[in-house]
Amino acid sequence: MIFKTSEIIEQQLTLSQRSQSHAAYAVFAWDSFFSLKQQIVMVWNTPPLAGEIFAVNWQWNTLVPFQLNMNWLVPEAHCQQAISKWIVPEPQQTMLEMQWSQAAAKNQQITVKLHIGEQLATEIALSYTNIQSQGDNKTVAWAPHAARWVCSSKYVPPVGKVTLRFSEPWINSTSPTQLRFTASPNVCYRDDGGGLIGTNPSLPTIDFKIPIEPQIRRSYLMQPQISCVRVIDGVAVVLKSVSISQSRSQWASSGSLAFSSRIDAERAANELLKISINGYDFYLLCESPSESKAFGKTSYSATGRGRLATLASPNRKAINYVNVVSRSFIGLMADIVANTGWTVASQITDYPVPANAFSYAAKTPAEAINIMANSIGAMLDVNDETQTITVIPQWPVVPWNTASAIPDVILHDGVILEFNERIDIRPNANAVFVRGEQQGVAAKVKRFGTAGDNFAADIVDKLITDNQAARMRATAELANAGNKVQNSIRAKVMADLPPMRPGMLIGVRKGAEVFKSVCESFSISGSVNESTGMVTVNQTVTLLRNEVAA
Repeated sequence: MIFKTSEIIEQQLTLSQRSQSHAAYAVFAWDSFFSLKQQIVMVWNTPPLAGEIFAVNWQWNTLVPFQLNMNWLVPEAHCQQAISKWIVPEPQQTMLEMQWSQAAAKNQQITVKLHIGEQLATEIALSYTNIQSQGDNKTVAWAPHAARWVCSSKYVPPVGKVTLRFSEPWINSTSPTQLRFTASPNVCYRDDGGGLIGTNPSLPTIDFKIPIEPQIRRSYLMQPQISCVRVIDGVAVVLKSVSISQSRSQWASSGSLAFSSRIDAERAANELLKISINGYDFYLLCESPSESKAFGKTSYSATGRGRLATLASPNRKAINYVNVVSRSFIGLMADIVANTGWTVASQITDYPVPANAFSYAAKTPAEAINIMANSIGAMLDVNDETQTITVIPQWPVVPWNTASAIPDVILHDGVILEFNERIDIRPNANAVFVRGEQQGVAAKVKRFGTAGDNFAADIVDKLITDNQAARMRATAELANAGNKVQNSIRAKVMADLPPMRPGMLIGVRKGAEVFKSVCESFSISGSVNESTGMVTVNQTVTLLRNEVAA
């Protein structure tokens, strides 16, 4: 086809096709007064049902190879090769866009758009339907995801233990008690980002306990040390010997001191001393100094009590007290020790005490809070360093549940220097009546799984004003009942064997078995040999556990 114009424009179209080889050839050529020549050549050739394989190999680390194979078949009529050549006289913009998809109809489309300046646009669209095979899209994504808040209306149970506390008694309650958790739109948690392993992994729960157990060694090298300073000014006090002891019935530790000289005894008189034994600190209020003389020898000694003695006589005056307003049990204790520098913490179930239900006469603060603790079957665990009084149960683990409990410390033959055992005969009981006085509750409490037909002596106390108080006091009474096995164990004080405290659950390896007992009392002693200067440190604990029936 040839066209002539007044501007002598010549255009020519040549089309050639061979059906035998499935090839097509097209040539477009034209001349214009711009002296522009453009040529497009498109050739394709494919045998029927040709298969093509593309292999893509990569490794996302040095140890894990990964290979993705894509294989597909195409029908006879399709485009295999496209070549486009053109020349233009002016600046132009060329854009190449290719889109494809694999929908339900297996339709695949490739669109090529060419934009030349703003005057000429050429579009070539090639589409076909792949009937023989179906492709898919392989996507591999990796990288730490961003931190975000994840919110849901579904109830997420908390990790660890759940403690339910009811502040008011429900008289018309039915059994069993049903708890219903309603959906809330405000249940959210913080996702701190990261990949398969978070950048800031969550910490493990703290609701587990790992017992302290000294390592088993062939030999133990001991380097015992004893030092003593005056707390008020840090002046050193030289000791010849020291002994400190405490039991569950005591509200403060007691001790005895032997001084190296008269000057040391005078420095320590009526002062609060800080005594370090093998790196563990103890506090004693030095009281009652004494002097002893013999032929050619004079000794100086004193007795003392723990730091809580600063809240007892003669350091504090005894007073009378009545709770004129309703307070909780721990709130009453906090009121008694208010403005003294001491604080009260609790490991028991707190409960309300009505107004005018509790009173005492001529008691110091230390005596008053000890009476309160004993009223509900608890005891005082005093931290002399931080001046914190923690109320804990007398039996943190009751004797009939020690088999499944995790001990605080485990002793073995390598660290036990002396072991004694005897039977403590006590009347047995599986139930007890507990009630308050003018204001309070009355309850019969029995051990779970028993008939509750063997009663202990009745308990009457002012502070039994709530079912929780009755339960705690009755638990202590039933735990004290029955024959007990009492063990006395002497051991060393080391870095991996700290001083044991009353109320701890102690495990003892006896042969192949481990029996567990509650620490009733402990004592720690240290002495310095006058001739050799050798220091000796030992600790002794008394343990209680139920006697196993034959």
